[in-house]
Amino acid sequence: MSSRAPTDIELRDPLWGPIPVNGGELAVIDTGAFQRLRGIKQLGFAEFVFPGAVHHRYLHSIGAMHCAGLLADRVFATTDRLSLTERGRLRQLVRLAALLHDIGHPPLSHAAEALLPDRALLFLDGEPMGEGRASHEDMTVKLVTDSALAQTIDAAFVDVGVESGQVAAIIADSPGKYADAFISGGIDWWPLLHAMVSGEMDVDRMDYLRRDSYFAGVEYGSYDASWLVSNAMVLEDDGVARLGIDVRALASFEHFLLARYHMFQMVYFHPKSDIYDAMLRSWLKSVGDEARFPADPGAYVRCNDAWLMQRLQASDDPWARRIDERRPYKLLTELRREADRARHDELAGALDAAGVHSLWITAKPVLSRYAQTPSKRGNPLLVVDKKPPFGRARVFRIEEVTDLFSRYDRTLQLERVYVAPEDRRAAREVLSRL
Repeated sequence: MSSRAPTDIELRDPLWGPIPVNGGELAVIDTGAFQRLRGIKQLGFAEFVFPGAVHHRYLHSIGAMHCAGLLADRVFATTDRLSLTERGRLRQLVRLAALLHDIGHPPLSHAAEALLPDRALLFLDGEPMGEGRASHEDMTVKLVTDSALAQTIDAAFVDVGVESGQVAAIIADSPGKYADAFISGGIDWWPLLHAMVSGEMDVDRMDYLRRDSYFAGVEYGSYDASWLVSNAMVLEDDGVARLGIDVRALASFEHFLLARYHMFQMVYFHPKSDIYDAMLRSWLKSVGDEARFPADPGAYVRCNDAWLMQRLQASDDPWARRIDERRPYKLLTELRREADRARHDELAGALDAAGVHSLWITAKPVLSRYAQTPSKRGNPLLVVDKKPPFGRARVFRIEEVTDLFSRYDRTLQLERVYVAPEDRRAAREVLSRL
């Protein structure tokens, strides 16, 4: 029996070329929950700066699934601890998790997460998901496990032993009640699968860096994808399967991290698109629950960029009017040096005294979630040196073999100050007097 599911169709992708899709995956793609992603731009307001950046999360998700298949084929070929049947099941699970990792994402931008429903209104197994405002990961888990999408997954993959709850468990931060589904051959495979979808070298980033760079018309997101994948492997760590790479690919991995860092600097935190996110947050703060997303999965899948823009167009709120009419606040200055940022209060007070309203945005590109989040370090990316100068092959945690994390620990941070276009002259006079 082959570990590969039969291909029913091929989707043509400008980034990866032909992407094979099997019948079960096609059934998932055809659901309303997934088709919704056609209406959600990958980069939100970035098209106002980069006109080609109108690509959507629909194609990104399919690309992430394709990368997951390539990475799974490579890493599973480096272990003999799985039967062909189990290899095929785990491969299908990680492809589905990659395909659906963004299924709960709100429209336009991450700023819209403030409109998501309370977790107390989202129920799983008859119990509320928790307290506080839901995240897009919460909405993803809800849609994958408790909606018409879940029924499609369970029906389409029953023959290969794949369940919707198992798919959601890979996307989530822990396997929960599905932990046993990832034990095979005495090894726990969940850490490996989770790292492939949401880790330091994950397929989400593998796709979006190249895709966002391609459609934005820039080169910052380029990296050597084929070399990274070809040097990936399974490494067993006290009964746990973890994602690892050969030390030969360490430079490529560092380039991979830097590509993300530079994309944040040059594209994701661009000052002209950043202000639209800030104005959207100001509108959300102003209108409160007026534009809250519904908790019901069937209703939520009807919420896309157009849905949210209609609410902006119908609102009399000044922030909504500025977004809809493309009249954003304009950049006054950037405080890049620590000495300049220390004068934040002085500048803010002077603008207030002159009757100039200002919006302040902090932009801080992050090199690595892994380096900055202790919980992420519990599932490390491993590096193997098969030919050390002394002794046998050795395995290291990624932070033990690169100084990139420490070099970027104190990363670039800047504060941007924006004012209304009609106040720009007065604001510049304030600046000239400080």
